[in-house]
Amino acid sequence: MPGIVQVQVTRAKDLPIMDKSSELTDAFAEVKFAGSICRTEVCPKSLNPIWPAQWFTFEVDNEVLQDEPLQIRIMDHDTYTAHDAIGKVYIPLTSLASSDSPSTSLNGWYPIFDTLHGIRGVVYVIVKVEVLKAQPSSSLAVQFFTSTCVPTGYSVIHVLGFLEELVVNNDPEYKWIDKIRTPRASNEARQRLFFKLSAELQRMMGNKTAVAGGNAVIG
Repeated sequence: MPGIVQVQVTRAKDLPIMDKSSELTDAFAEVKFAGSICRTEVCPKSLNPIWPAQWFTFEVDNEVLQDEPLQIRIMDHDTYTAHDAIGKVYIPLTSLASSDSPSTSLNGWYPIFDTLHGIRGVVYVIVKVEVLKAQPSSSLAVQFFTSTCVPTGYSVIHVLGFLEELVVNNDPEYKWIDKIRTPRASNEARQRLFFKLSAELQRMMGNKTAVAGGNAVIG
């Protein structure tokens, strides 16, 4: 496995009231990456929960590390019924994986977004990414700059030409045409798909650039 991702969800604040009787929330975080799901403990009766420090570790290959966003879902725990969704956070890891350093990290507050209710508080997340095997000919060795000119501190040695790529996919609703689904499920499926297609597009463009002998894309 060329990559290790470590995630810690430490606390959240300004969560909405999910239990009308207590006017509080029994919150926990669900961390999903590369098909694996991990959960924090439940922090009972708090709109500003703090969870015990715990690292969740995922081992993934190069393609997954670039294509899959890290997903963090904040939930309200219910004992006798299904847990209620509060909102989600998506964190793309491509920028960490493509860093010059073999081990990089990020941390900070992220807005918890629900496709039906909007922003529902914030959550503090720490992410560490370690690339175990350097692959100079892969898209991880290519930097992307969203700029119309050469970024400050960089210089152009050679321009290889223009780059283009296209990725398409069916609307998730098309696959669910005969199934019952909620508006939230439909919205989240589309949201996940947009994140994945964007990352896949960047990886494919990065691969083309690396094969051509380049190390950066500007535009």
